Amino acid sequence: MLPGFLPQLTICVTNIRDHMEEPTHLTGPANSALLFLKRPAVLFSMAFLVSSCIKISRLNSRELWLDETYSAFVANLHFSELLRRTAGDVHPPLFYILLWIWTRIIGDAQTQLRLFSVVLSIFSTFGMFVLGRQLLGPRFGVLAAALFAFSPMLFVYSLEVRMYMLTILVFICLLIVHWHVAIEQREAKWLLVLYGVLAAMLFYVHYIGVFLLAGLFMHWAIATRLSRVRVARFCFVGMLTLLLVLPGIPLLLRQRAGKARLDTAQRLSNQTQGSISFSADEQKPSDLPGKKSIVKSVAAMAGFYPASSLPLLILWAVPLSVALAGVAYLALVRGDQVCRLFGLVALSVGVGVVALRVNTTRHILPLVPILAVALARVVQYWAARVRLRSAGLIIGTLILGLYVAGFFRQAFVHHGRPWQNLVGVVQQNYRPGDEVIFDVLYAQIPFDYFARQVHFRAQETGFPLSIYDWWDKQEFKGWGGPVIMQADLDRLALDIQAQRPNTIWLVLDETYYYDPHNALLARLRRLGQVDESRLPPDPDNPDAEGDESLHLFRLTLN
Repeated sequence: MLPGFLPQLTICVTNIRDHMEEPTHLTGPANSALLFLKRPAVLFSMAFLVSSCIKISRLNSRELWLDETYSAFVANLHFSELLRRTAGDVHPPLFYILLWIWTRIIGDAQTQLRLFSVVLSIFSTFGMFVLGRQLLGPRFGVLAAALFAFSPMLFVYSLEVRMYMLTILVFICLLIVHWHVAIEQREAKWLLVLYGVLAAMLFYVHYIGVFLLAGLFMHWAIATRLSRVRVARFCFVGMLTLLLVLPGIPLLLRQRAGKARLDTAQRLSNQTQGSISFSADEQKPSDLPGKKSIVKSVAAMAGFYPASSLPLLILWAVPLSVALAGVAYLALVRGDQVCRLFGLVALSVGVGVVALRVNTTRHILPLVPILAVALARVVQYWAARVRLRSAGLIIGTLILGLYVAGFFRQAFVHHGRPWQNLVGVVQQNYRPGDEVIFDVLYAQIPFDYFARQVHFRAQETGFPLSIYDWWDKQEFKGWGGPVIMQADLDRLALDIQAQRPNTIWLVLDETYYYDPHNALLARLRRLGQVDESRLPPDPDNPDAEGDESLHLFRLTLN
């Protein structure tokens, strides 16, 4: 089979290359506005190589944050323990399973972990090249792939050791199959099976996939003309998807129930006599979810990143806003299938965001690939009309420039290393008999990760117990902690007095969000001298003040 396959592959690649390099026959301002559309292969090659090389070069540009160190923690467990831990989390297990395999082959150092997401990003860019050509043709499809490659927000998540890039990769593959099945009406049965498998994978990577699937199925239902064969194909894919997803439903319900019980206990802690637990009431007003944060998340997903001032932001927003208005026009007035697909998926995800009460950018991040295609479709629509051609291609060029500027700004912004600095301070001054206490239980996870990377082991616990002991005692193993009582504070003070460690290192995390435990500090000051240890300057930006959420205190007993 292989000798016969290679000549066919060579002919296919040659045809694609010749088709991609077909001149666009643009003249005048339109010709100078989007020059690279005359050679789409050049544009894609440059976008792919530049974005990929920069991502690889920036693997160590920022330290792992809280959720990423949790990914590293789970990936280092035995496989059976991994399944048990993820069963008590709020996310499905597929990403953790793949990361577990990756760490066994590559390793779990910071750059090795980030490389996993970058590899997923690289494959996603290839997938966008295929998707763009399929939906828009070689010229404007490559524009969509370039927008995807230089998406500012995608750069951030392409380095993050979480499941978001895997979600995007699976979604792009599903979009390719969706177009073949729903719009082109391909009759191959294996495409229907592949549709169902990819749809189930999307569910097992991230639960936001449920709303992505709802948008795709709505688009399929609207685009399909009623006939027995087409309805049967639609029902077959739906039933296959449901059948493959069904084993994960009990896990989803269990995870949601565990999280709900924890949230309820924390919310009611204010009404519990003797409770000094963390509470949502301690949030700053600016931290509460609201319209501003939702708008900010949508703007970040859409690409509003290069502006450093309001006038510049408004200036950059003009071409992007015009293009988004064009997407709405094509979807609602012209019935364009590409823009309608984006609109339905965006509507479904928006409903999910409201229903789940989440408003962070990562939950709407999967819209980036279909948004890039929709923006390129608008430019293509304008370019096909003589009166709008020059203006459309200029707007397309400006949007691409907006994305590139935002991409480079995200790539080379300075990032602090608060946890590495904190671990370094403790390690340098730690003596046998010292103890490290975490007033926020999950702060133990990033501390342990970075301590392990420098081969540092300390005697440590959480307040009122270790995060690992807490997870072992209850069903839900996601973030959070027990309701802390005044009795827990009294017990901690008695234990310290009985054990009399040389020095207590107290780690306070996320003090901008949680109560900084003034009661804990006040009680410790009755036991000895409490001083805050100043963390060293940010190595990437020595002039920075440091991370306001992380503090290290040193208690020396009387």
